[in-house]
Amino acid sequence: MNSSLLEILVDPVSHMPLDYESAGGSVDERLTGNLRARGDKAYPVIAGIPRFVATEDAGQRQTQDAFSFKWKLRDTYAWMLGKGDDATQTAWLLEKYGFASAAEWAREFSATSRVLDLGCGAGTASWPWLTSDAWNGNAMWVGVDISEAIDVAAEFLGHVTNTHFVQADALHLPFPEDTFDVILSEGVLHHTPSTRDAIAAAARVLKPKGSLYFYVYRKKGPVREFTDDHVRQAIAGLSDKEAWEAMRSLTSLGKKLSDLHAVVDIEEPVPLLGIDAGRQDVQRLIYWNFAKLYWNDSLSFDENVHVNFDWYRPQYAHRQTEAEIREWCDQARLRIRRLHEQPSGFTVVADK
Repeated sequence: MNSSLLEILVDPVSHMPLDYESAGGSVDERLTGNLRARGDKAYPVIAGIPRFVATEDAGQRQTQDAFSFKWKLRDTYAWMLGKGDDATQTAWLLEKYGFASAAEWAREFSATSRVLDLGCGAGTASWPWLTSDAWNGNAMWVGVDISEAIDVAAEFLGHVTNTHFVQADALHLPFPEDTFDVILSEGVLHHTPSTRDAIAAAARVLKPKGSLYFYVYRKKGPVREFTDDHVRQAIAGLSDKEAWEAMRSLTSLGKKLSDLHAVVDIEEPVPLLGIDAGRQDVQRLIYWNFAKLYWNDSLSFDENVHVNFDWYRPQYAHRQTEAEIREWCDQARLRIRRLHEQPSGFTVVADK
């Protein structure tokens, strides 16, 4: 933590200024200490990272723990940190958000004063453009995550010029109103108690004329929705390690279905099940309409397990309709500039 970050931190509850009490040394070093608010409330600074998380919501704590566990398994998501615009994760992000390249993304965000990666996890969504040669470091990049993944993000991105890290809750952000020119929140807002409230919380700290870039899950067909909730509930009582192991059989089934290389011609849509007409791969037909059994041949088995765990383990994993997204953005006084729809979810760029 350095002085530039300290200048924009406030109490996440009262939004009042904070005073830094160091355990020794300067504010620019990675030290332990406290950020003290009025009323004697104190927030610890550990390894140079301010820690503001104190949620009493049981579902949010479970989701926090699940992501702390997942992002510490570094070998299971190396593919997300691939270099080049054709890397799997990078290509997907560029398509969704409408950038021609990671360099173009970096140049656009570099031209602002402050960027917030809200729910940064291990930093995988910012990695492609933040590590690009086009990132000049003029803008201040702040990564926020509720989980201990913030420490992993600091390991991966702490060497990049003008990066900063904060552990905090997306619904209780420790920043004043109108702080950031750009906010990126890739697959995070639906992992809170309320996607609507998370959009509103992000809008609060976004500057007028600033832009919010976010991706949230899309509501799917009735059978898939039932299976999603059933599996999530079935593993709720397991430890994170046990839940990870439970994902292995789902992943194996996804692989077996993929290995069939079978297709089916659906001559007419099946609206009662939300199934479209047309030629479909059998594995993908089951995946989108009956049960998420993720499999990608280009990934290792554990990398595929990671994707299935990411979906099923968090208690909070809300799915939204387009109408809901538009309503919530309107309530937050955000004007949608881009809405990219995929079977998996909605990617939105909205201006304040």
